[in-house]
Amino acid sequence: MNTGKEHKILTTYISVAKSFFAVVTVFIVMFLVIGEIVFPDERDAVRTDCELFETEWMRVLDNGEKVPVETPGKVPAEYGEVVTLTTTLPDNVYNGETICFRTIWQDVTVYIDGELRQEYSTQNSRPFGTNSTTRYTFVELFEEDAGKEMIYQFSSNSKYAGDIRESYIGDRTSIWMHFLAKSGLRTGVSFFLLLLSFLCIIVCTVLKFVYKKTFDLNYLAWTILFSALWMLSEVEFRQLLLKNVSIVSSITYWSLMLIPLTLLLYINDIQKRIYEKVYIVPIGYMMILFVVVTMLQVFDIAQFVEMLIFTHIGIAISIICIIITLMIDTFKKRSSDYMLAGMGVYGMLISAILEIVVYYLNADLSIGTVMAFGLLYLLIMAIIKTGKDLLQSEKNKQQAIIAREAQAKFLANMSHEIRTPINVIIGMNEMILRENDNDEIKEYADNIQSASNMLLGLVNDVLDFSKIESGHLELVEDKYYLKQLIQDEVLLLKARAAGKQISTQVEVSPEIPKELCGDELRIKQILTNLLSNAVKYTKEGSVTLKVFFEWDNEDTIKLGFSVIDTGIGIKEEDLSKLFASFKRLELNKNRSIQGTGLGLNIAKQLVELMNGKIYVESEYGEGSTFTVIIPQKVLDKQPIGNYEKASLEKKKEKPVSVNTFTAPDASILIVDDNPINLSVMKGLLKRTKIQVDLAKSGKESLELTKNQVYDIIFMDHMMPEMDGVEALRLLRMDESNPNKASVVIALTANAIAGCREMYLNYGFNDYFAKPIEADKLDGLLLQYLPKELILMESQVDLELLHIDKKKGMNYCMNSEEFYKEILVEFSKLGNEYISQLDEYFKNHEWKKYAIVAHSIKGNAINIGADNFSKLALKHELAGKEQNEELINAEYENFMKAIKALIEKVEKML
Repeated sequence: MNTGKEHKILTTYISVAKSFFAVVTVFIVMFLVIGEIVFPDERDAVRTDCELFETEWMRVLDNGEKVPVETPGKVPAEYGEVVTLTTTLPDNVYNGETICFRTIWQDVTVYIDGELRQEYSTQNSRPFGTNSTTRYTFVELFEEDAGKEMIYQFSSNSKYAGDIRESYIGDRTSIWMHFLAKSGLRTGVSFFLLLLSFLCIIVCTVLKFVYKKTFDLNYLAWTILFSALWMLSEVEFRQLLLKNVSIVSSITYWSLMLIPLTLLLYINDIQKRIYEKVYIVPIGYMMILFVVVTMLQVFDIAQFVEMLIFTHIGIAISIICIIITLMIDTFKKRSSDYMLAGMGVYGMLISAILEIVVYYLNADLSIGTVMAFGLLYLLIMAIIKTGKDLLQSEKNKQQAIIAREAQAKFLANMSHEIRTPINVIIGMNEMILRENDNDEIKEYADNIQSASNMLLGLVNDVLDFSKIESGHLELVEDKYYLKQLIQDEVLLLKARAAGKQISTQVEVSPEIPKELCGDELRIKQILTNLLSNAVKYTKEGSVTLKVFFEWDNEDTIKLGFSVIDTGIGIKEEDLSKLFASFKRLELNKNRSIQGTGLGLNIAKQLVELMNGKIYVESEYGEGSTFTVIIPQKVLDKQPIGNYEKASLEKKKEKPVSVNTFTAPDASILIVDDNPINLSVMKGLLKRTKIQVDLAKSGKESLELTKNQVYDIIFMDHMMPEMDGVEALRLLRMDESNPNKASVVIALTANAIAGCREMYLNYGFNDYFAKPIEADKLDGLLLQYLPKELILMESQVDLELLHIDKKKGMNYCMNSEEFYKEILVEFSKLGNEYISQLDEYFKNHEWKKYAIVAHSIKGNAINIGADNFSKLALKHELAGKEQNEELINAEYENFMKAIKALIEKVEKML
C-alpha cells in the first residue's frame, strides 16, 4: 500500500544528493581558484622559471688556448674528437636548480670547479652501435656553485661530433613543463594515435576470424602505430617514458622505415591491387633498406642517423607513387570506389606538406604536430570506410544466407527431379539383368547400367559441388575398417583398368591401425576421384595406390594415400589450375575423356573439410602422383597386417550369393506418385517373396493402413495434394490406425546434406535416397523386418551356376533349336531329380542316390554347366562309396544349387 510513497521519498533523496554533489563541486573549484589568486606564495625561494642558458662559451683547444663559440651551433670537430667548452656560472644560483643540455649522439662529461658533476654514456647499456643516443642531461647546481667555472666536454663518432644544442636553466619541473608546453599537443595526439591504432589492430584481428578476411584498415592501423611510435620516440619526454633511451632510438629509425611499407600495402589494398607492379618497387626498396641498415648498425659499420637520407629517399618515392596513382584514379573516376579512404590520404599528404612548410618557417611547433593531425584525419576516415564496409559485408552476409536457403531448396528440388528418372532407369535395368539370361540383351543392359552410373556420377558431382559451395555438406564420422575401404577401392581400380594395357598395384603399410573413425564415404569419394583420373589419363604402364601413415598423437594418425600413375602428366604452368572447378586441362588433347572437371575440386574441398592436405607432383609426359594426408582417430591400434595376403585369403573365402533371404509372410506398403517408381520397387522386392501393396498418394496410403498392418512403409516425400511428411503426421496422430507405430522410411530423391536428420525430426524411422541400390534395400529390410519373418538362405557360389552356352551348343551340333530343347528337358527332369534325391536321401538309398546324381551330371554337361557337373560327380562318388558323412554335410547346398540352376535355365528359356 505504501509502495508509491516510498518510491517518491527515494526519488527525492536521490535528487537532493545530486544537487549536493553539484554545489560542493562548484565550491571546491572556486575555493582553489580564489585561494591561489588572493593568498600569498608559500613556495621555497628557488628559480621556478625555465630559461635558456645563454652565456658566453669558450672552446679550450689542445694547446690550452680558449676561443669563443656560438651556441647553439656547430664547431669544427673530427669523428670521435673530444670537444671541451668552458663558461662561468651566474652569480645568482639557487639550490635545486639544474642546467639541462640536449646531447645528440654524444658522450658527455661536466665538471664544476674541477669536480666531476655529471657524465653520460651508453657504451655499455645499448644492444648495438657505438654512439650514445640523444637525450636531455641534467646537471644539478648548488648556491656555492655561483660564479664558478663549468667545463662541458663531449664527443661523437658521427656527423654530430661538433654539434652544440640549446641548453636551459631552472628546476627540473619547470624545464619539463617548458617541454610539455612546447610539444605537449604533439605528444597527446601521438598517444591518442597509438592507442587508437592499437585498438584498430585488435578489432581487425577479431574481424578476420569473424569474416574470414583481412580488412585494409589493418595495414593503415599499423602505419599509424609506427607513425605514433616514431613521433613519441622523438619527443622530449621519451626518457621519462622508457628506462633505456637507446632502445627507443632504434625504434625511431625502424618505425620510420616501416611507415611507407605498411602505407603502400594499405593504398594497394584500397585500390584493388591495380598498381601492384608500381608499388612493388618502393616496397622492395624499403624491405631491403630495413635489413641492410639494421645489419650495418648491428655490426657498427654505419650508424642509423648517417643512413637516414636513404630512408627519406624511400619515403619520397613512396609518396610520389601514391600521389601519381591517386591522380590517375581520380582522372579515370576510379577513386569513387574508395572515396573516404582517398580523402583521408589526401588530407594526410596535405598535412605532410604543411609540416614541411612549418619546419622551414621555424614556427613554434614541435616537429610532427601537423603531421599527427593529418594521420588522425586519415585514420578516422579509414575507420568510417571500414564501418561502411562492415555494414555492407553484414548486408551481403544476410543476402548470402537467403541465397543459400534458396539454393538448398533448389538443390532439394533439383535432386528430386533429376535423380527420380535416373532411379527408374537403374531400377528397371537391374530387373533386366536379374531376370534375363539372353547374352545380347544382357550386353545392352550392361551398357545401360554403365551409362546410367556415369550420368548419376556427373549429377552427384554437380550436387556435391553445390553442397560444398553453399556450406550444406556435412561430415558423418563413424568407425570403419581400413582394410575393407582399401579392398573396395582396389575393386573399383581394377574394374576401371579392365580392358586397358595398364597394371594395378597396391602397397599398404602393415603397421596402420585397422579400425579408424572418420567419414568413410567421403574418403572413398576422394580416392575414387583420384583413381578414376589416374586410369582415365594413363594409356599404358601402371596405376599404384599407396597407403601409409604416421602417428600424430596417442589417439590420432595422419592417414596418407598416394595415387601414382604413368600417364600423360601435367604441365608445370597448369598445376595452379588443377583444382579449379569446371576446369579441364588440355581440352583438345583430352576431348575424348569424359567428366565434369569437378572431381579434383571436390576432392580438394573434401580433404580441407577434414582438416587434411592434398599435394600433386607431376612430370609432363611421365606421370603424376597425388598425395592426400587426412587426420583420423584410432579406435583399434592393432595393425592391419599384410594386406595382400589377407585380401587373397578373403577372396578365396568369400562366396558370391544369390537370394540371401526371403520373407513371404512379411507385408510392405510402398507409397509413390510415380507409377514407374512403384514398379521398380516391386520388381526389386520380387525375389524376397514379400507381400507388397502399392499406393499412388498419401491419402490412398492412409486408407490402406486402416485395414492392413504393414511391417514397413516406404513413403515418398514429394507428392501432390498430400506429401509424405503430412501423411506420416496424420498416421502418427490417428490412435485407431493399426500402423500408428509401424516403421516408416522416407523414400526420396532428395540428396542434400542434413536429409537424414531432417526426416528423423519429421518422425520417420529412417531415410532411403534414390536411386535405389538393391544391396542397400536388402540391408534396410534385414534391419527393420521382424527377425522371425526372415528366412535366410545359404549362399550358392555363382561359379556353380555358370553356363557356357558355346560349349553346350557344341554338344547340340551348334543348333539353337536343339540346344533349347535340351534346356527344356533339363528343366523338366531337374524337378523330378529333386524329388527323387530327396526320397533316396531320407531312406538312405545311396546307390539310387548315386544313379540320380550321375544323370544330373550328364545333363549339366550337355547344357554347358561344367562346374555344376563336377559337384554332381562329387555326390555320385559319395553315393557309390556310401559316404554318408559327406552327403549329410553338403546335401542342403547341393539341393539349393540344383534349384538355382533350374531357375536360371528357366530364365534362359
